[in-house]
Amino acid sequence: MDPAKRRVAPRNGAPRRKQPSDHRQHPNVESAYRTSDETRLHLQDVHRRVMAVAAVQQHLHISERHDQIDIKPYLSGLCESLAASMIGASRSVSLQVRINGGKAEYSKAVSLGLVVTELVINALKHAFPKEKPDCQVVVSYQTHNENWTLVVSDNGAGKQEVVADLAKGGLGTSLVKALAQQLDAKVEVLSGPGGVKASLTHVSQASLPA
Repeated sequence: MDPAKRRVAPRNGAPRRKQPSDHRQHPNVESAYRTSDETRLHLQDVHRRVMAVAAVQQHLHISERHDQIDIKPYLSGLCESLAASMIGASRSVSLQVRINGGKAEYSKAVSLGLVVTELVINALKHAFPKEKPDCQVVVSYQTHNENWTLVVSDNGAGKQEVVADLAKGGLGTSLVKALAQQLDAKVEVLSGPGGVKASLTHVSQASLPA
């Protein structure tokens, strides 16, 4: 036989076969992409919360007194910071503040500020999947003697999924529940055609019937 035409077999003796090309995405790669996206969103949420704590502290330090904090300028300034950082010029969403006054001790003011931040972030993330004219998120704080009610509401989609997201016990929801417990307040979340309303209500023991 002509040596030039002799076939050389692989060392293991098995003939070499051309592997078919497979352009399909490997399941592990797809899973990695999903995990990467989830991690990125989680890190964004953590970053927002870190910035929220910084904003709360910044607005508290502006106060002339640290034993009693004026709620109206404190929460108004905090909401201005949230609007500036989370609502771009391209979004037709307004963040409104309606407060009838009241004062709070430093620790209570910190808790109120963190609750407002969490609920506003949640509203801006979920309430307006398709933006429409006159999208609103409203922060309301009404006080009477030692009783008070904090409400964060929106006129968005009002889907049940939003309430489910608040109820499933994520990092933000757990934080709101823990802060509400510190404030001795009851948490309630309602959803309807007009949007979602999340409220914290504190009723002092002195106001309860004997």
